[in-house]
Amino acid sequence: MKDLGDLKYFLGIEVARSTTGIFLSQRKYVLDVLTETGMLGCKPVDTPIEMNNKLCEDMDQEPTNKEQYQLLVGRLIYLAHTILDIAYAVSVVSQFMHFPNVSHRNVVDRILRYLKSAPGKGLMF
Repeated sequence: MKDLGDLKYFLGIEVARSTTGIFLSQRKYVLDVLTETGMLGCKPVDTPIEMNNKLCEDMDQEPTNKEQYQLLVGRLIYLAHTILDIAYAVSVVSQFMHFPNVSHRNVVDRILRYLKSAPGKGLMF
C-alpha cells in the first residue's frame, strides 16, 4: 500500500482542510453540469424552488425528454449531499421521474439557476 498524501478531490467532491475543520465542495461538478446543460451563462436566482409551488403529474401538459430529465435529477441528487439548500427541491422533482413534463423541467432549470448563484457552496466539518 502506498501513501497518496492528503485527500484533495474524490468522486467529484473537493476536500480542503484547515485549522477550523474540513470543507467539502462540489464546485467543479456544479460548473461541469451547468456547462453540459448550457446554463453556465444563465441568470441566477435566490431560491432553488418558488414558495408554494404545487407540482403534480398532469397528463395534459407537454412531456419533456425523460432520459435527460432523469439524468439531471440524478446529478442533482448527488449534489444534494454537499449543497443542502437544494435537498427539498430535488426531492420534489425526483417524484416525477417516470412521466416528467415541461413544468417539472422548469423547476429543474430553476435549481440549476440557483446553483449558478453560488457554485462553491459546501459543507464544513
